[in-house]
Amino acid sequence: MPKGTFIPLIIGFAMAGICRADEIAVFYALEADGRALAQSSEVARQPVRVGQRSISIYQIAGHKVYAVKMESGVVETAVSAEALLSRFSVDFALSLGPIGGLTSDIVLQKWYTVQSIVPYQKGMHRESGFQSAEPITLRALDILDESELPPLFRDAPLISVASGEVFIASSSFREQLAAQTKASAVDMNLFGLYAACRNHQVPLLAWRICSDNADPSASDDFRAFVEKYDGAGGRMLSELIKLLPPNKQSPEAYDNLRKLLME
Repeated sequence: MPKGTFIPLIIGFAMAGICRADEIAVFYALEADGRALAQSSEVARQPVRVGQRSISIYQIAGHKVYAVKMESGVVETAVSAEALLSRFSVDFALSLGPIGGLTSDIVLQKWYTVQSIVPYQKGMHRESGFQSAEPITLRALDILDESELPPLFRDAPLISVASGEVFIASSSFREQLAAQTKASAVDMNLFGLYAACRNHQVPLLAWRICSDNADPSASDDFRAFVEKYDGAGGRMLSELIKLLPPNKQSPEAYDNLRKLLME
């Protein structure tokens, strides 16, 4: 990643000017990340329920943060994202979750920055076979210099992720998916999240940690990973949010005014 650039994941549309960080949406997949984010934050108000989704509301430095679990699958993820984005207006969204490795260069328990998404179950069946939809190329947003990022995210390589509804635990399909999509990893959240964020024109930044290799041992490896994972991503996300520039015209940016408003 070139020096002097911010994490490059902004969904298919440009932002005018510098993005303010008054209101931030956080979409997470692992309970440990949700707990770590909560422990690193100040509760701003009681959770809000929208349908079957519970949205937590935190204060981190001068930023209001709305967090919701994505749940499993692109459809459930889209439901979670729509619940939050239809209820709260946010400046941009941040996301954490697991991926399965499709290629040999993806390392277990390493963090990656998502650069593009391939919706591998969306496309067209031709006589020659199934053709996936084109990859969604994502754009950069300059908020912080790369050197200012928390270590987990600063050192996270850029990757393309194939996103769909299926948990992959097959060597043959893993190889087929890698060849079909040219992606390095697979997940079950990103395309649904992308669709909801695009619907609300909310820029999205995402990081993923490799939990398994999408092979026959993937189910056991994923369960073992979840049992041991300590929510490092959630803690680092909180540190990142503290570094983002708040809107100086917002009372939320000032501790005394914020406390007065909360009383």
